[in-house]
Amino acid sequence: MWELLRALWAVGCIPIGALLLIVLVLCGFNLAFFLGISGGADPVVRWLFWALVLYFVGGVWVFWWGDQRYAGKLKLLAAEFQAQGFRPQVEVFAKMSDAYLGIDGSARRLLAYPVDGQGHFFQLDEISSWRIVPAGKRNHRLEVLTRNPRLPVFSLVLKPTEVLATEARLAALLGV
Repeated sequence: MWELLRALWAVGCIPIGALLLIVLVLCGFNLAFFLGISGGADPVVRWLFWALVLYFVGGVWVFWWGDQRYAGKLKLLAAEFQAQGFRPQVEVFAKMSDAYLGIDGSARRLLAYPVDGQGHFFQLDEISSWRIVPAGKRNHRLEVLTRNPRLPVFSLVLKPTEVLATEARLAALLGV
């Protein structure tokens, strides 16, 4: 649901941005008017401008807030598993803070979250392969292929800054 709202907001930015540009051009980029310092054009135009700006700023803030909230929940979940004895050498949090992958090399287990809305442990011998593939201009997707028929592929989107470090840690722990 969250991803659907994010996609709808992003698609809505196109006509809203075009309308905002039209308002700016028709008012001559008059900053004093938009700030309410000078009069001139109809005040409805000023309110329209601020409503459009709030659409952009509010959307960014809502999705940033949601991402921080999910990140907090994900870190609590990882801490709960660590309290139960799971000691990961590699932890990967998804870019959108909606997925987690942890690998405990000493116990030979891999924790994937979410699988049917909860965490799922795999034995490392169930992992047939893994790969990091480009997904778009700046995103990369980590895909873990398993022999488990219930979940043949677990994937998550990586932050661009974590791609090389994650690839090196996974190669050291799981092999190439």
